[in-house]
Amino acid sequence: MTSAHPHAAPGSGGASPPSLLHLLDSPEGAAFLADFRPRDCARGELISRPGDGSDSVFVVRSGRVRVYLADELREVTLAFLEPGDVFSTHTPTFVMAVQPSRLALIDTRRFSARVAGYPPATVAIMRVLGKLLARTVELVENLVFLEAHERLANFLATLARRQGRRAPADATEAPETWIVPLPFTLTDIALMLGASRQTISSAFGELERDGIVERRGRRELRVLDLARLDARGRRETSSARQTSGPRRT
Repeated sequence: MTSAHPHAAPGSGGASPPSLLHLLDSPEGAAFLADFRPRDCARGELISRPGDGSDSVFVVRSGRVRVYLADELREVTLAFLEPGDVFSTHTPTFVMAVQPSRLALIDTRRFSARVAGYPPATVAIMRVLGKLLARTVELVENLVFLEAHERLANFLATLARRQGRRAPADATEAPETWIVPLPFTLTDIALMLGASRQTISSAFGELERDGIVERRGRRELRVLDLARLDARGRRETSSARQTSGPRRT
């Protein structure tokens, strides 16, 4: 799942706690990072793999990092980590840079001591990890219950709400158009959604033909009808599955 860092909603009655990136870029954050070591990773570089004995915590400072499971037959992407995300190499996952990336790493034991001495970082890191867990649970749920074209629609609708913006009002445009940055390639999306690139490309083409989305180059998506996109991302039996038990395959 992509990584958004939303702030508190307007009118929520209080300021949002500082994000981890904001903290790390402050003078206090510089002191917190004093024991971290920088690591620059090339695109495609494997940062850690199951059983390699590494035991570090890292913060993504720039770029994008993929976390995935793999065997001889297939790969399943669990998350794409963005700047400000935190992860550990001491997990049964593969971790790879999918863009040139800079990390800040520290030994897990020393990380625990640093966090204990800087409470604001604890709050920010817990928020980051909570969002990462929520995205992973959402991904697994979609893999289990939705077909590939439904997973794509669900992914794009979520991306629009997290990172998109409404286009300027236009009396000729109904319903409302959303402009969404698309930082993922079709291959990235296919890996994230557990489908082949061909399947995702075909599903994208169907959404475009039906006037629901429109791609503008490689990095921008226009969602022309968010309600219809939402409908494409739901199974007709989604409510029934809660009472009828697991789907048979």
